[in-house]
Amino acid sequence: MSNPKEIETLEQPLENPEPINEQDPAKIMRCDMFAYSEPPRCYSENTSKEELVLEHVLEYKRQFKVIYDSLRKLLLAPKNERGIRKFICTTIRPTKLPFTELYEWEKCAKFVSDYIDYEELEEPDKFPSIIPSPANILEWQAGDAFDMSIVLCSLLNGAGYDAYVVHGTAPKRITLKDESLMDCPFSLDINDNEDRDDPEVDEDEAMMQDEKKDKIVPIDDFNVEFIINPQSNFDASIAKANADKANAANVAATIIDDDEPDYEKDDEFGRNRKHCWVYIAKGKRELSESFFIEPSTGRKYTVEDAPYFTIEAIFNHKNYWINMDPSKELIEINMDFEFDTNGDWEYVMIKNDEKKGEDEEENPDDDEEEGDEVANNEEEVLDMPPPWSPKLFVNKDKFVELCPKGEKTLFYKKCKVEFFSDCRQVDGLVKRVSIYEDYKKLITKEVRSYYKFRRDKLILRRRFPYEFKTIEHYEQSEKTNNWKKMIQVDDRYRKIYFYHHRNKDGLIYREE
Repeated sequence: MSNPKEIETLEQPLENPEPINEQDPAKIMRCDMFAYSEPPRCYSENTSKEELVLEHVLEYKRQFKVIYDSLRKLLLAPKNERGIRKFICTTIRPTKLPFTELYEWEKCAKFVSDYIDYEELEEPDKFPSIIPSPANILEWQAGDAFDMSIVLCSLLNGAGYDAYVVHGTAPKRITLKDESLMDCPFSLDINDNEDRDDPEVDEDEAMMQDEKKDKIVPIDDFNVEFIINPQSNFDASIAKANADKANAANVAATIIDDDEPDYEKDDEFGRNRKHCWVYIAKGKRELSESFFIEPSTGRKYTVEDAPYFTIEAIFNHKNYWINMDPSKELIEINMDFEFDTNGDWEYVMIKNDEKKGEDEEENPDDDEEEGDEVANNEEEVLDMPPPWSPKLFVNKDKFVELCPKGEKTLFYKKCKVEFFSDCRQVDGLVKRVSIYEDYKKLITKEVRSYYKFRRDKLILRRRFPYEFKTIEHYEQSEKTNNWKKMIQVDDRYRKIYFYHHRNKDGLIYREE
């Protein structure tokens, strides 16, 4: 059993918080500021049930180190904003927010990745020193991987999914949210042939194809072709290979091409970087497969193709499961942790149904006295206390803004994406995608600007800077502008395509 004095000291609130140091991480500064306020009692006190569970958890942690591994650290009872230890399972609070956009896992994961600013861990190879409540994370709109995973898991469980928080190790690019070498998750392919709606161009192409067909000379199968100067195909291939090799050597010697990703040094932490993500098990909400969700980006990964290294533990608001062999690769781990019979996982809390089943087998129901003993045994089972975090809440105005301060910029491979909340920009801009030719993002290939709520119904503008070309797409409207698409090249021409309902004269295309 753990020392009761130790638990009492851990439960004492911070009556006189230490002064804030400007060099402290942003998360610690936010918690220190919160310590000066007057939060609800759940932050500074534990109920009798929470104290009982906390005592069991600390004792379990001590016995785990004695029996299994004395050097392994378990994230079972971290401190909250007020320095009070809480069982981490009780930090998850399943909540269904009053926004229909959050009822599906895709939109919910995208909301968490956009709404909360991602922060790195204080020490990449260690657990965070503080695990705040998900209510404060949504209020601050900032947190690390553990904070974002707990918030996402709370929302997914509230929406009816079977979600779990997973913590283990991951590569550097995942822990730093570095997507500069990853493909952009948004579709960049626009099947837009600028002259596909031009009837004149179509007629010209048809005429050219007919002329090519007329120029084809039929070949007589019985004519014998006389070769005056015979040549060897093998010698020709050798000569071509030598010429290509010499040309490549010449290009390498005369042309400087630095279009390649920046060189990165080996990670000093190796495979020891701590990280946290979310696991959704199949079954509920008609899910046919289980998969992982990266909370910092909202990306989905299958269990077989996930970029993470290892899994140390999995937990939700009901129980905590410990992987007994954290050195296993991710693909080698048995993810059926809840019904494991091979000893790959160890759970912290005993389920009521399991305890009840064991008691029913040992004590027949025909004996009244033994039935009373079963009831007493059921009462002695340690139940999970309710979540200690206050009710999760998202302000409607902040939800509409989508991200902190209404703006957000993400970098991908040869691409930059800028997000703006609706009606925040004067011209109605909501998203700008810049596509580059090189990895260093110096040569701009195309800039796509997406708009909403404009009077002229403009929804997309594509600019090609090195071609001095602009393509604009308009939404269909019978009252205002009836343009469908406009293509303009500076000082050369402008083509305008109209919707069919523009005029009774049937004008659908005009070139200036």
